[in-house]
Amino acid sequence: MDLTRREKIGLAVFLFIILFITSFYYYKDKRKNEMMVIKTSRIQDEQKENDIKEIKVYICGEVKKPGVYTLIEGERLYKLIEIAGGFTDKAAKENLNLAMKLKDEDYIFVPSIEGLLNNSQGKTISSKININTATLEELKTLPRVGDAIAQRIIDYREKNGPFRDIKDIKNVSGIGDKMFENIKEKITVR
Repeated sequence: MDLTRREKIGLAVFLFIILFITSFYYYKDKRKNEMMVIKTSRIQDEQKENDIKEIKVYICGEVKKPGVYTLIEGERLYKLIEIAGGFTDKAAKENLNLAMKLKDEDYIFVPSIEGLLNNSQGKTISSKININTATLEELKTLPRVGDAIAQRIIDYREKNGPFRDIKDIKNVSGIGDKMFENIKEKITVR
């Protein structure tokens, strides 16, 4: 097929226009898809940020810097202890579950070894039993509390953190209003 010079130029211009239009729409769609990917990833990042919940936790007793601290929900007690400057030399750290997950408004009291010794000696003189730090044997000295209920009290505080009020002990399975009336004068949370 013999084309004149003018026809060849016209064909070349026509092909160039087709190529330009095709490229334009190709890159426009590609950019649109890239923008969708960027928007989707931003939305996912924002959702992840919204899933992170800050909590406030109060720690006092035998730590170097007692106070209220902001953490992320679900962080462990050992992290709070680190932020609060660590234990003092007098801390009875064996009485704490350092792996316990923290939640908003938790109150953490780090007892002293001396205070625990005084408490255990005072119990024979009918002082109150601290349900946040008492051992299984100490809990069993309460009226109508045997091995099973004493263990449930320990399990409850390890899972949910320390009791904030003596009435909270009613959340333990097996301790109702009647049993609470029998023990409320013999227990404390501090």
